Amino acid sequence: MDKNEFKKSSNLEENYEIEDDYMKEVKTSLAQQITSEMSDREEDNPKEISERRNRGNRDKKKQSKGTKIVAAVLSCCMLVILLLLFTPGGKKLLITIASNHFYKKLTYEDNTKAGENESSNPEPTDIPVKTEKDIINILLIGVEELDGATNTDTMIIASLNNKDKTIKLISVLRDLYVTIPGHANNKLNAAYSLTGMEGLYQTYKDNFGVNIDGYVMMNFEAFEQLVDLVDGVDVTLTAKEASYLNKNNYISDPANRNVHEGVQHMNGNQALGYCRIRRVSNGSESYDFGRTKRQRTVLNSIFDKVMKMNVIQQGFFINNVLDNIDINTDITKEHFNNYLNIGLSLKIKELENYRIPADKTYDSVTVKIGRLNQLVLIPLNWEETRADIHQLIYGKEDTTTQMVLPEKSP
Repeated sequence: MDKNEFKKSSNLEENYEIEDDYMKEVKTSLAQQITSEMSDREEDNPKEISERRNRGNRDKKKQSKGTKIVAAVLSCCMLVILLLLFTPGGKKLLITIASNHFYKKLTYEDNTKAGENESSNPEPTDIPVKTEKDIINILLIGVEELDGATNTDTMIIASLNNKDKTIKLISVLRDLYVTIPGHANNKLNAAYSLTGMEGLYQTYKDNFGVNIDGYVMMNFEAFEQLVDLVDGVDVTLTAKEASYLNKNNYISDPANRNVHEGVQHMNGNQALGYCRIRRVSNGSESYDFGRTKRQRTVLNSIFDKVMKMNVIQQGFFINNVLDNIDINTDITKEHFNNYLNIGLSLKIKELENYRIPADKTYDSVTVKIGRLNQLVLIPLNWEETRADIHQLIYGKEDTTTQMVLPEKSP
């Protein structure tokens, strides 16, 4: 079509039709030229066509090879994870790695604290101390740091038995009247304040013939934090316990003195107050007997909550505890790894709970300690008491060895 025909047209609609036909012819012509050119190139350059095809094949092979490499790497990673999680050696390696990480956050202390007083009691008889490679005794200590005092308000032997696959919590009452190396007879809870940890260990050996393999210590504030990190604990309060806690300062924050009879969900501040009650019965026991039972109740509740976590949650929980709580110990990293491996291998569902001295095996006696008359506990028969604790920890054995023991009165 001649462009002049388009220009000469005076009718507007006719001009649009002419222009449309003209553009169609232009497009058709261009398409034919491009097709012809590409066809010529293919005829003139067969090598280029072959190269393009080979390049495409190579790209496909590269993608296939890359996919195989990724699959192989993922398979190896999965295999390593399975070996770590489901084989004894793998689990031990994982626990060791985690243990080394956790241990860095503990406060390690040597047993260097020493007492100052001279001995006023005779040297104790050499008592054979029972040792057993399958049994580990860790002393759990709660320290009362009020007004500068460092008395051990709580002492519980956590005994791990790899042979019987048990963990036992044995409360040793703090008011027991015992021999303390280098000092006059006193309550058991004074041994650490007077002699340090080494003297406390020796006190357990001299009076009970029990070997302690290490200690874990925290103060009241740390205990509160521990309970809060498990989102509190559930305990059952008697009416008297609830009333006592709401009226006294064992719960240090007045805002938390709102507990009630029955099942009570307690935060850390409330749980600490509950564990410190002495003068109110828990329904069956009073004074230090009731108190140690309350302490074991809270520890068991914490244990139950942790055991309901999966392995990953437990790892994060332990890490969180050590990040936020100041915990002291004299356990070396090597022993810490070993104890953690043993403890996890036991697969304990619940803790066994005991108390020394047992019911009807002791007298309550008033003795003079320093310048004050104080009420203490003295076993009716030290050999039987010692036999009781040995049977709980080591199993039944002969315990007839005589000991130099505190008198019932000065």
